[in-house]
Amino acid sequence: TCQMDRTTPRCVPIKMTCQDLTCPPGSTCRMDGDTPRCVPVALPCQDLSCPPGSTCRMDGATPRCVPMAPTCQDLTCPPGSTCQMDKTTPRCVPM
Repeated sequence: TCQMDRTTPRCVPIKMTCQDLTCPPGSTCRMDGDTPRCVPVALPCQDLSCPPGSTCRMDGATPRCVPMAPTCQDLTCPPGSTCQMDKTTPRCVPM
């Protein structure tokens, strides 16, 4: 843009803001000092669909699918046995 420096016109750069920047889907504009930048939007676990056998956990500001630790609820034992946890692993043991 043109600005007057006393009696002399000069071209000076326009300071950009987030209003001047269009960010792609999944990101938003944040000012980095005097510079607008597109940064990823932190999604909550509600917006992430995990495959069977995994669940969503937040890793800082990022949702991630992590394997679920199996429990006795995930194991069907044959008659005459019951499920007991062996550290982090469910096992069928005789009654």
